[in-house]
This record gives sequence, C-alpha cells and structure tokens, in this order.
Amino acid sequence: MALETFGSIIKEEHVKTVERGILPNTFVLENLGSFPGYYGANLPVDRNPDSIFLVMTQRESTEKILRITHDIKKKTKLEYEGTPASLCVHNTTYQSIRLRYLKGFDHIAELQEYYRDYGIIFAKSKKLEESAIIQIKKLFKVDWISDKILKDHEEPMYYLKINEQLNWSHFKKVTMQVRNNIQLSAFDAALAVIYGSEVLDLVRIYSTSLNNEELEQLHDKYEEIIVKSLK
Repeated sequence: MALETFGSIIKEEHVKTVERGILPNTFVLENLGSFPGYYGANLPVDRNPDSIFLVMTQRESTEKILRITHDIKKKTKLEYEGTPASLCVHNTTYQSIRLRYLKGFDHIAELQEYYRDYGIIFAKSKKLEESAIIQIKKLFKVDWISDKILKDHEEPMYYLKINEQLNWSHFKKVTMQVRNNIQLSAFDAALAVIYGSEVLDLVRIYSTSLNNEELEQLHDKYEEIIVKSLK
C-alpha cells in the first residue's frame, strides 16, 4: 500500500564548509560522505553534490521553507529538493535549508539569491569541518513490502518499523551491536519517524544489495537488540 506523508530523518555525517560558488560571506556546508555506513572510505569522487546546507541566522518554519521552495521551483524549473534541516556540532545547532538532487555546484549561489529575495537571512561565512548530527524534515513516498518494512519510491532505501522511540545516542549503540551480530552486505542506518494515521518510528536503511529476506533478518536483529538494551 502506497504512503505519502511527512516526517524526519536523523543521521550523522561529516560536513565541511563550501567556499566557492556561493554568495559572498555566507555559510554553506556540504556533507562529505552520504550514507557513510554503506560507502565507508569508497565514496565516488566523480559525483554531484549530495546534500548542501544553506545555514540561516534563525530557524524558519517548515511551512515557510516548503512554500518558498515550491515557488522557486515553479519560477526556475530547477529540479531539486529544498527542506528544513538542523545540524548539531559540539552542542551548537545550525538551522539550514537542505538542498538535494542538484545537478552541480553551479546552482547554489542562484538558489541563495532566490531564497534571500523571499526574506531568508543567511549566516555569515565560517570555516567548519566536523561530524554533525543532522535532522532533516522531508516528504516520504514509500510502499509497504511487508507488515514491518517500507520501501522508498525513488532510492534504494528501506524503513524498518520498530516499537520504541530512540534518541540518537541509543540508536548509535544499538546499530553498532547489530553490525557486530549479523553477517550482511554493507548498509547505512539512520533514525526516521513518519506521521500518518499513526506515528511510525523507523530505522532507515540504505543498501543496493539487501534482498527482502535479509531486510527481514536485519529488522528482527534491531528489534532483538533494542529489547535487550531497554532491560
């Protein structure tokens, strides 16, 4: 059964300041390794940007950012995703607009101009290269492939339904134990939640090689270790 609804993802990635191709004296970050648990050190070098974060001076509402993004896409015909995101680095939180699916870096300054025309104020330039805990609000387009697994419409991503709400540190420990106790192909894991007729707590899995049986095994191992961790 198809499901299209809103929710959020929490993940940890390495980010670095973008210094070229942006508006002068603005703070822009790029993730240096999308799906780090999957690629490890083997991230393709000949790639388009995965996620670009336009850091703002203050938090803006989800509705405002989505409405502005919708208007910009209508005006420019650019195909991209622009959603609210926050990045936590050493207890400092940076509010941002996350840009995804850009065809290259040359559209960043153009999009900054458009957002600025709508009243978005960007933070001043800052050099940063750190690990960040990132929360992204986004629209999910998924299908149930079993009573406990959802599949993304567009990417090799799966969502394993879990019965507990976890914080990031708890989830990170559970994921480490899962990796140490199951023999499966490489995968990247993040926390997710989606809001529909019910609130679903999920583990987001990125993998191009896991089949349905292996995803079931992975789900069951997460459930097993989560239950043990709560005792």
